[in-house]
Amino acid sequence: MKHLRTITISPLAAMLIACGGGGSSDTGTATAFPVDAAYTKVMTTANSFNATATDGADTYTMNLSIAPAADEAFEGVTRKKASQSLTIKKNGATAVAVSYDQYFSVSPFVSRGAKYSDGTYGVASGSGTLSTSAKIGDSGPFENITLYTNSTKSTVVSSSASTWDLEAADNASTAYACVNSIVRNSAAVITGTATGCFKIDSAGNTLGVKYTLAVSGKTLNFR
Repeated sequence: MKHLRTITISPLAAMLIACGGGGSSDTGTATAFPVDAAYTKVMTTANSFNATATDGADTYTMNLSIAPAADEAFEGVTRKKASQSLTIKKNGATAVAVSYDQYFSVSPFVSRGAKYSDGTYGVASGSGTLSTSAKIGDSGPFENITLYTNSTKSTVVSSSASTWDLEAADNASTAYACVNSIVRNSAAVITGTATGCFKIDSAGNTLGVKYTLAVSGKTLNFR
């Protein structure tokens, strides 16, 4: 659960966790994707995404819900806010349920942190921005997150460092805007990795999600 909390500040978990700039690796495709605009749009409009993963005879379902809320002070500054929930079920029974308010700014999109329903408190610091016109293969730094037991920030639970990249999807007019996270515990030991992606089109619309997450000791690929 704590592992998922560290990565879901940018839903792209995270969500997806992301925002122009960054490195690039031009594959020659002419299609450009507004990753920054896509993240801004998905965080400022009501959305619900579903995905499924299988492991042998077990079926896992995932729902990510995002609902914009009124601006609110976070870390002493008024920020935009979106209420989110991530639910994962195994064969119909809830395995993971996380709800939280995410705080961010736009132009460009920058994740600022999150408050969780149990009091856990995450603060994000940006190390890069999402591209306004990315091509398949482009990538760059995104954000670092520190997760605390509560808003006093006296005890660190975990931290994560994230990058973004743009991956090919099923046709030339769509792509996956992904956030890739490495999670460490309070002793700086790596405890997991995760990838959360929004499937976007060249107009910045979000069409779906894909996630690679560790759930109940298994690495699952949600599509």
